[in-house]
Amino acid sequence: MAQLSPVTFLVGAGLCIDAGLDGSVSLALKLALYLQELAAEPGNDEAKTLLNLLYFILGGIRFQWGRQGIYPDQPINIEQIATAALRLRFRHDDPLAPYVSAWSDRIMDLEKQQSGALEHFSDIIFARLKEWLATPHPAKIEYLNRISDIHGGEAHISIFSLNYDMLIENALVNAQRPFINGFREGRWNPELFNDDQKIRIYKLHGSLDWVEDEMYGVCSLSFDRHPKAEDFEVNKSPLLIFGTNSKITSRDPFLSLVHAFAQHLRSAQVLVVIGYSFSDKYINDIIEQRMRDNLPLRLILAAPDAEKLQRSQTFLENSPRVTSINCSALEGLNTGLVRNEVLRLLRETKQEAPF
Repeated sequence: MAQLSPVTFLVGAGLCIDAGLDGSVSLALKLALYLQELAAEPGNDEAKTLLNLLYFILGGIRFQWGRQGIYPDQPINIEQIATAALRLRFRHDDPLAPYVSAWSDRIMDLEKQQSGALEHFSDIIFARLKEWLATPHPAKIEYLNRISDIHGGEAHISIFSLNYDMLIENALVNAQRPFINGFREGRWNPELFNDDQKIRIYKLHGSLDWVEDEMYGVCSLSFDRHPKAEDFEVNKSPLLIFGTNSKITSRDPFLSLVHAFAQHLRSAQVLVVIGYSFSDKYINDIIEQRMRDNLPLRLILAAPDAEKLQRSQTFLENSPRVTSINCSALEGLNTGLVRNEVLRLLRETKQEAPF
């Protein structure tokens, strides 16, 4: 039996736009609207404080951009808001905290108005994400199954997702395509990824069905469900990572997942990037390093503005090893544009002499 070629997918929020999910900027706007509606209710002083906290965070993000010489009047996404809120919430744990003479008076005022305001604010973000990123009707996500079309035939597929939602998992379940996500009976075990007979899904930034329990550790509530989940799932926030500068962590499962991404690209023949805007520097650094180390590696960039994205990254801009496909995720997957290009590149790499 011929050895199957390793093909790696890296998918971002753009993968799920065609399923009706909001992008990160739209989610930020939804959060603002949600808090504005609550604050408009008579006597809801708590919501007013949280709305003022949101405005303070938005202003701080834009002010920082201006200080850095970055155009400040650009869209702000939900991750940037969540990152700022979490860093403010745990600001006293920051190694630089001893060198800060005073925090903003506005933070102190808001915390006086409502005890635990920053904690409540971040909890609201987690809760709303679970609602706003809920999986839609199976027909809306059927196109995601096309990612797995060549698995077991011409290649074995590994999917690295930067998304928190569970669309890929549900789409594969609907299509009865077995997969591995690092959990068995709801318990985290990275050794499960050693089985390449099944499609492997790596959620680099966490998942809405992951939680951390004091007794059981990191657990999954859905794929597949921890047998004791009903004992601890209530009021548990999902285990997610926010922030482009804080996504590299020494904690599992995140450490194992990012290591797996770097390792996969050492041997992958094709990396397919769908719906990713190259906004995470550490992800970009890994791709750039592997493009240098793994010379046979070819990259397919599928997005409505794929050519523009390619030009935005100096290590990709003029590379003959990069193919840009200007298309939505749904179009690229359903019409076979992505699949056909993957197969073409696999044939090409097999015909080339070793480097």
